[in-house]
Amino acid sequence: MTNRYPQLYIMRYMGAKIKLLDFIIPKLKELVSPGDVVLDLMAGTHAIGYALKLEHPIIANDIQEYSRIIGVAIIENNATRITQEDIEQDIWDKVGTNRSYKLFTQYYTDTYFSKEQCIEIDNIRYAIDLITDKFKKAFYLTALIYAMGYCQSSPGHFAEYMPKDHPRLRTLRNLSISNAFGGKCLENHIVFSPFENIVFTKDYRDLLSEENRERCLKGVKLIYVDPPYSTAQYSRFYHLLETVIKYDHPELKYKGLYRGDRFRSAFCYESKVRQEFCFIAKAAHDLGSTLAISYSDRGLVSPAEIQKICRQYYRDITIDLQAYNHSMQGRGVLKDTHEVLITCR
Repeated sequence: MTNRYPQLYIMRYMGAKIKLLDFIIPKLKELVSPGDVVLDLMAGTHAIGYALKLEHPIIANDIQEYSRIIGVAIIENNATRITQEDIEQDIWDKVGTNRSYKLFTQYYTDTYFSKEQCIEIDNIRYAIDLITDKFKKAFYLTALIYAMGYCQSSPGHFAEYMPKDHPRLRTLRNLSISNAFGGKCLENHIVFSPFENIVFTKDYRDLLSEENRERCLKGVKLIYVDPPYSTAQYSRFYHLLETVIKYDHPELKYKGLYRGDRFRSAFCYESKVRQEFCFIAKAAHDLGSTLAISYSDRGLVSPAEIQKICRQYYRDITIDLQAYNHSMQGRGVLKDTHEVLITCR
């Protein structure tokens, strides 16, 4: 893993770019000058924005609320770190007073977590809600996201949980949410920058609308886009993270206990994906911004098709490939694939 760019591991995440920074970041830097504003349109765990944070103002966006919280903690945050004394006062002194936060205990006991782990999640979440400082709260929530990912009884995601006879279940159920959470809080290597960064939670079509381009995106020189490349909806794999952040007692559906209101991306439908690339390319062009797209050569659309779409709006288009084994989220590794970066000027 590279040491050349700021990075912070949050969790295992589909399409995460933290292991591809040496491939992607130098090519993005060729498109902008230091101090130029970069829009990370589908930020996920914010690996790209965080890697660019020291040299560029970052506007980050993602439709998922858990992504916004991560972004507030590591992209917007330019002053706040957590100490052991903070954790003692903010969290451990408060968890024993929880009498009302029982969502995870009631909904998810002996599914993705044991009853004891669910109680830990509820207690920590209760203590976090007593915090008024925006950045401390986001940092604690991000650490809780990490702890849930570390301790989950599932194959690397929350689309399904392990059966009761799974050989790893006992080991995973004995892991401590509190220990994982506390350890992550003290990983105080968040980088600070002189820029005022901002994180949105908008549908990308809304953010790139003519009205919002004028109001929210002035000065953007580069738009980086990392859309889904398969039919797998991210909201199916990370619905528990959305629930722990919102803590809103959602209606649950199907065996995986998914949120009934989970977001579905048009990029995951073969019938819609081309028009989405066309919309983004036109909006980026109209904004006067260069455009960079991360994708896979095994995606629903070929890199050549994306290039053809972008050529309607850009003259100089480059396609770079990097051999990379894509994780199948607990179903092995998809080998002989390439990460694709399409840059448009």
